Amino acid sequence: MSSPHSVCLLGFSDFERRALALQFRLAAGRTPAYALVAGIDEARFLVVDGDAKSAVKRALDSGRLAHCVFVGTSPAPAGAMARLRRPIDALSLLRELDAAVMRLHGPSPLAPQPAPAIVAPPVVRPPSAAPRLVPRPPPRAADGGAPGMLDSQLSELADRFPDRLATAGATPGSQPKPPRCDVLLVDDSEIALKFLEMKLGELGLRSRGVTHSDAALAQLERHEFNYVFLDVELGPGSRLDGLALCRHIKRRNNHPPVVAMVSAHATQTDRARGNLAGCDAYLAKPLQASDLLAVVSLRRAR
Repeated sequence: MSSPHSVCLLGFSDFERRALALQFRLAAGRTPAYALVAGIDEARFLVVDGDAKSAVKRALDSGRLAHCVFVGTSPAPAGAMARLRRPIDALSLLRELDAAVMRLHGPSPLAPQPAPAIVAPPVVRPPSAAPRLVPRPPPRAADGGAPGMLDSQLSELADRFPDRLATAGATPGSQPKPPRCDVLLVDDSEIALKFLEMKLGELGLRSRGVTHSDAALAQLERHEFNYVFLDVELGPGSRLDGLALCRHIKRRNNHPPVVAMVSAHATQTDRARGNLAGCDAYLAKPLQASDLLAVVSLRRAR
Protein backbone atom coordinates (compact mmCIF):
# COMPACT_ATOMS: atom_id res chain seq x y z
CA MET A 1 0.00 0.00 0.00
CA SER A 2 1.40 3.40 -0.97
CA SER A 3 2.02 6.09 1.63
CA PRO A 4 -0.91 8.41 2.37
CA HIS A 5 -0.94 11.83 0.75
CA SER A 6 -0.33 14.58 3.30
CA VAL A 7 -2.95 17.31 3.78
CA CYS A 8 -2.71 20.52 5.82
CA LEU A 9 -5.78 22.43 7.04
CA LEU A 10 -5.53 26.24 7.03
CA GLY A 11 -8.12 28.04 9.13
CA PHE A 12 -11.49 26.45 10.07
CA SER A 13 -13.26 26.27 13.42
CA ASP A 14 -12.46 23.62 16.01
CA PHE A 15 -15.69 21.79 15.13
CA GLU A 16 -14.88 21.75 11.41
CA ARG A 17 -11.36 20.54 12.12
CA ARG A 18 -12.66 17.68 14.28
CA ALA A 19 -15.18 16.64 11.63
CA LEU A 20 -12.55 16.69 8.88
CA ALA A 21 -10.07 14.83 11.07
CA LEU A 22 -12.66 12.09 11.62
CA GLN A 23 -13.20 11.77 7.88
CA PHE A 24 -9.49 11.54 7.12
CA ARG A 25 -9.06 8.86 9.78
CA LEU A 26 -11.92 6.92 8.22
CA ALA A 27 -10.29 7.27 4.80
CA ALA A 28 -6.92 6.01 6.03
CA GLY A 29 -7.61 2.48 4.77
CA ARG A 30 -8.81 3.46 1.29
CA THR A 31 -6.87 4.07 -1.91
CA PRO A 32 -5.80 6.81 -2.26
CA ALA A 33 -5.37 7.53 1.46
CA TYR A 34 -4.76 10.85 3.20
CA ALA A 35 -3.14 11.94 6.45
CA LEU A 36 -3.32 15.32 8.17
CA VAL A 37 -0.06 17.14 8.89
CA ALA A 38 0.57 20.33 10.84
CA GLY A 39 2.90 22.23 8.52
CA ILE A 40 2.43 23.66 5.04
CA ASP A 41 5.93 22.63 3.94
CA GLU A 42 5.30 18.94 4.65
CA ALA A 43 1.87 18.85 2.99
CA ARG A 44 1.09 17.69 -0.55
CA PHE A 45 -2.31 19.38 -0.54
CA LEU A 46 -3.72 22.39 1.34
CA VAL A 47 -7.38 22.66 2.36
CA VAL A 48 -8.06 26.34 3.01
CA ASP A 49 -10.86 28.17 4.83
CA GLY A 50 -11.73 30.57 2.02
CA ASP A 51 -13.65 32.85 4.39
CA ALA A 52 -10.66 33.40 6.70
CA LYS A 53 -8.39 36.15 5.34
CA SER A 54 -5.36 34.96 7.27
CA ALA A 55 -5.73 31.42 5.92
CA VAL A 56 -6.12 32.69 2.33
CA LYS A 57 -3.00 34.87 2.73
CA ARG A 58 -0.97 31.88 3.95
CA ALA A 59 -2.12 29.88 0.96
CA LEU A 60 -1.19 32.68 -1.46
CA ASP A 61 2.21 33.12 0.20
CA SER A 62 2.92 29.43 -0.17
CA GLY A 63 2.90 29.75 -3.96
CA ARG A 64 1.02 26.44 -4.24
CA LEU A 65 -2.46 27.45 -5.36
CA ALA A 66 -2.58 24.55 -7.83
CA HIS A 67 -2.60 22.21 -4.82
CA CYS A 68 -5.17 24.14 -2.76
CA VAL A 69 -8.85 23.37 -2.19
CA PHE A 70 -10.73 26.44 -0.92
CA VAL A 71 -13.89 25.99 1.17
CA GLY A 72 -16.31 28.85 1.77
CA THR A 73 -18.63 31.44 0.28
CA SER A 74 -15.86 33.68 -1.09
CA PRO A 75 -14.51 33.09 -4.62
CA ALA A 76 -11.30 31.08 -4.78
CA PRO A 77 -8.15 32.77 -6.10
CA ALA A 78 -7.33 32.18 -9.76
CA GLY A 79 -5.28 29.05 -10.22
CA ALA A 80 -6.72 27.17 -7.24
CA MET A 81 -7.26 23.43 -7.59
CA ALA A 82 -10.92 23.56 -6.54
CA ARG A 83 -13.51 25.48 -4.53
CA LEU A 84 -16.25 23.94 -2.37
CA ARG A 85 -19.15 25.74 -0.73
CA ARG A 86 -20.09 25.67 2.93
CA PRO A 87 -21.29 23.73 4.83
CA ILE A 88 -18.26 21.48 4.43
CA ASP A 89 -19.05 18.23 2.64
CA ALA A 90 -16.24 15.81 3.50
CA LEU A 91 -17.26 13.48 0.67
CA SER A 92 -16.90 16.22 -1.95
CA LEU A 93 -13.54 17.18 -0.48
CA LEU A 94 -12.28 13.60 -0.77
CA ARG A 95 -13.47 13.40 -4.36
CA GLU A 96 -11.59 16.58 -5.26
CA LEU A 97 -8.42 15.21 -3.67
CA ASP A 98 -8.93 11.87 -5.43
CA ALA A 99 -9.26 13.66 -8.76
CA ALA A 100 -6.04 15.60 -8.09
CA VAL A 101 -4.16 12.39 -7.26
CA MET A 102 -5.47 10.78 -10.46
CA ARG A 103 -4.26 13.74 -12.50
CA LEU A 104 -0.84 13.60 -10.90
CA HIS A 105 -0.27 9.85 -10.78
CA GLY A 106 -2.96 8.11 -12.83
CA PRO A 107 -5.12 5.25 -11.50
CA SER A 108 -3.70 2.96 -8.84
CA PRO A 109 -2.17 -0.20 -10.39
CA LEU A 110 -3.66 -2.23 -7.55
CA ALA A 111 -7.21 -1.09 -8.18
CA PRO A 112 -9.36 -3.69 -10.01
CA GLN A 113 -11.13 -2.82 -13.23
CA PRO A 114 -14.71 -1.55 -12.82
CA ALA A 115 -17.32 -4.26 -12.96
CA PRO A 116 -19.76 -4.26 -15.90
CA ALA A 117 -22.77 -2.04 -15.41
CA ILE A 118 -25.68 -3.89 -13.83
CA VAL A 119 -29.22 -3.12 -14.89
CA ALA A 120 -31.28 -2.81 -11.76
CA PRO A 121 -34.12 -5.35 -11.60
CA PRO A 122 -37.72 -4.20 -11.33
CA VAL A 123 -38.59 -3.28 -7.78
CA VAL A 124 -40.75 -6.03 -6.37
CA ARG A 125 -41.73 -5.86 -2.78
CA PRO A 126 -41.95 -9.40 -1.37
CA PRO A 127 -44.86 -10.16 0.97
CA SER A 128 -42.42 -10.50 3.85
CA ALA A 129 -40.75 -7.15 3.24
CA ALA A 130 -43.16 -4.98 5.23
CA PRO A 131 -41.33 -2.03 6.81
CA ARG A 132 -40.09 -2.70 10.28
CA LEU A 133 -40.23 0.24 12.62
CA VAL A 134 -37.50 -0.05 15.19
CA PRO A 135 -38.23 1.30 18.68
CA ARG A 136 -35.63 3.48 20.29
CA PRO A 137 -33.14 1.29 22.18
CA PRO A 138 -33.06 1.11 25.97
CA PRO A 139 -30.40 3.14 27.80
CA ARG A 140 -26.82 2.01 27.20
CA ALA A 141 -25.57 -0.65 29.55
CA ALA A 142 -22.98 0.22 32.13
CA ASP A 143 -20.29 -1.69 30.20
CA GLY A 144 -20.78 0.55 27.15
CA GLY A 145 -22.11 -2.20 24.90
CA ALA A 146 -18.76 -3.15 23.36
CA PRO A 147 -18.94 -4.55 19.80
CA GLY A 148 -17.25 -7.85 20.77
CA MET A 149 -20.39 -9.46 22.27
CA LEU A 150 -20.90 -13.14 23.04
CA ASP A 151 -23.49 -15.17 21.11
CA SER A 152 -25.66 -15.39 24.24
CA GLN A 153 -25.58 -11.59 24.59
CA LEU A 154 -26.50 -11.12 20.91
CA SER A 155 -29.41 -13.54 21.29
CA GLU A 156 -30.64 -11.58 24.29
CA LEU A 157 -30.29 -8.37 22.26
CA ALA A 158 -32.42 -9.82 19.45
CA ASP A 159 -35.13 -10.82 21.95
CA ARG A 160 -35.30 -7.24 23.20
CA PHE A 161 -35.99 -5.87 19.71
CA PRO A 162 -38.93 -7.91 18.28
CA ASP A 163 -40.00 -7.19 14.71
CA ARG A 164 -43.32 -5.40 14.71
CA LEU A 165 -45.31 -2.59 13.13
CA ALA A 166 -46.01 0.49 15.23
CA THR A 167 -49.72 0.52 16.02
CA ALA A 168 -49.93 2.92 18.93
CA GLY A 169 -52.65 5.50 18.43
CA ALA A 170 -53.98 3.86 15.25
CA THR A 171 -57.70 3.60 14.75
CA PRO A 172 -59.29 0.46 13.29
CA GLY A 173 -58.83 0.30 9.52
CA SER A 174 -56.27 3.14 9.47
CA GLN A 175 -52.58 2.91 8.61
CA PRO A 176 -50.28 4.55 11.17
CA LYS A 177 -47.96 7.14 9.70
CA PRO A 178 -44.37 5.85 9.90
CA PRO A 179 -41.97 8.05 11.85
CA ARG A 180 -38.99 9.66 10.18
CA CYS A 181 -36.18 7.19 9.48
CA ASP A 182 -32.60 8.29 8.92
CA VAL A 183 -30.88 5.01 8.11
CA LEU A 184 -31.57 1.98 5.92
CA LEU A 185 -29.79 -1.17 7.10
CA VAL A 186 -29.31 -4.06 4.66
CA ASP A 187 -27.94 -7.32 6.06
CA ASP A 188 -29.02 -10.95 5.79
CA SER A 189 -28.30 -11.42 9.49
CA GLU A 190 -31.09 -10.38 11.87
CA ILE A 191 -28.58 -10.25 14.73
CA ALA A 192 -26.35 -7.83 12.78
CA LEU A 193 -29.39 -5.65 12.06
CA LYS A 194 -30.33 -5.50 15.75
CA PHE A 195 -26.81 -4.59 16.75
CA LEU A 196 -26.56 -1.75 14.22
CA GLU A 197 -30.04 -0.47 15.09
CA MET A 198 -29.05 -0.23 18.75
CA LYS A 199 -25.69 1.48 18.13
CA LEU A 200 -27.12 4.02 15.68
CA GLY A 201 -29.99 4.66 18.07
CA GLU A 202 -27.42 5.72 20.65
CA LEU A 203 -26.33 8.39 18.13
CA GLY A 204 -29.91 9.65 17.86
CA LEU A 205 -30.73 7.99 14.53
CA ARG A 206 -33.80 5.92 13.64
CA SER A 207 -33.19 2.86 11.47
CA ARG A 208 -35.19 0.55 9.24
CA GLY A 209 -33.70 -2.87 8.50
CA VAL A 210 -34.20 -5.29 5.59
CA THR A 211 -32.51 -8.57 4.72
CA HIS A 212 -32.22 -8.60 0.91
CA SER A 213 -31.80 -6.31 -2.10
CA ASP A 214 -35.42 -6.31 -3.35
CA ALA A 215 -36.66 -5.11 0.03
CA ALA A 216 -33.93 -2.44 0.06
CA LEU A 217 -34.92 -1.19 -3.40
CA ALA A 218 -38.56 -1.03 -2.34
CA GLN A 219 -37.66 1.04 0.72
CA LEU A 220 -35.52 3.40 -1.35
CA GLU A 221 -38.45 3.98 -3.71
CA ARG A 222 -40.77 4.87 -0.83
CA HIS A 223 -38.48 6.80 1.54
CA GLU A 224 -35.51 9.15 1.52
CA PHE A 225 -32.66 8.01 3.75
CA ASN A 226 -29.59 9.98 4.76
CA TYR A 227 -27.47 6.87 5.33
CA VAL A 228 -27.38 3.27 4.10
CA PHE A 229 -25.32 0.63 5.92
CA LEU A 230 -24.92 -2.23 3.49
CA ASP A 231 -23.42 -5.70 4.01
CA VAL A 232 -21.26 -6.81 1.08
CA GLU A 233 -22.44 -10.43 1.17
CA LEU A 234 -26.25 -10.59 1.28
CA GLY A 235 -26.63 -14.36 0.90
CA PRO A 236 -28.39 -16.55 -1.68
CA GLY A 237 -31.81 -15.00 -0.93
CA SER A 238 -30.74 -11.62 -2.35
CA ARG A 239 -30.92 -10.84 -6.06
CA LEU A 240 -28.08 -8.29 -5.86
CA ASP A 241 -24.99 -8.44 -3.70
CA GLY A 242 -23.91 -5.40 -1.70
CA LEU A 243 -21.56 -4.02 -4.38
CA ALA A 244 -24.22 -4.13 -7.11
CA LEU A 245 -26.80 -2.62 -4.79
CA CYS A 246 -24.39 0.19 -3.87
CA ARG A 247 -23.87 1.02 -7.57
CA HIS A 248 -27.63 1.19 -8.08
CA ILE A 249 -28.14 3.46 -5.06
CA LYS A 250 -25.45 5.88 -6.23
CA ARG A 251 -26.98 6.09 -9.73
CA ARG A 252 -30.58 6.63 -8.68
CA ASN A 253 -30.53 10.43 -8.09
CA ASN A 254 -28.33 13.50 -7.83
CA HIS A 255 -28.28 13.45 -4.03
CA PRO A 256 -27.87 9.81 -2.99
CA PRO A 257 -27.48 8.87 0.67
CA VAL A 258 -24.15 8.22 2.33
CA VAL A 259 -23.44 4.52 1.72
CA ALA A 260 -21.21 2.62 4.15
CA MET A 261 -20.22 -0.90 3.12
CA VAL A 262 -19.82 -3.35 6.02
CA SER A 263 -17.84 -6.57 5.66
CA ALA A 264 -15.70 -9.10 7.51
CA HIS A 265 -13.35 -8.91 4.51
CA ALA A 266 -11.38 -5.68 4.45
CA THR A 267 -8.23 -6.23 2.39
CA GLN A 268 -6.93 -3.53 0.09
CA THR A 269 -8.61 -5.28 -2.85
CA ASP A 270 -11.94 -5.48 -0.99
CA ARG A 271 -11.78 -1.77 -0.18
CA ALA A 272 -10.88 -0.91 -3.78
CA ARG A 273 -13.94 -2.82 -5.01
CA GLY A 274 -16.08 -0.86 -2.57
CA ASN A 275 -14.61 2.42 -3.80
CA LEU A 276 -15.31 1.46 -7.42
CA ALA A 277 -18.90 0.62 -6.48
CA GLY A 278 -19.22 4.18 -5.16
CA CYS A 279 -19.33 3.61 -1.39
CA ASP A 280 -18.47 6.54 0.86
CA ALA A 281 -16.96 4.39 3.61
CA TYR A 282 -15.84 0.78 3.97
CA LEU A 283 -16.09 -0.56 7.52
CA ALA A 284 -14.52 -3.78 8.76
CA LYS A 285 -16.30 -6.07 11.22
CA PRO A 286 -16.37 -6.02 14.17
CA LEU A 287 -17.61 -2.44 13.98
CA GLN A 288 -16.21 0.20 16.31
CA ALA A 289 -18.22 3.09 17.72
CA SER A 290 -15.68 5.55 16.26
CA ASP A 291 -16.35 4.14 12.77
CA LEU A 292 -20.09 4.76 13.07
CA LEU A 293 -19.54 8.26 14.42
CA ALA A 294 -17.23 9.10 11.52
CA VAL A 295 -19.83 7.96 8.96
CA VAL A 296 -22.58 9.94 10.69
CA SER A 297 -20.35 13.03 10.65
CA LEU A 298 -20.31 12.93 6.83
CA ARG A 299 -23.85 14.21 6.56
CA ARG A 300 -26.20 15.03 9.39
CA ALA A 301 -29.92 14.27 9.03
CA ARG A 302 -31.73 16.46 6.53
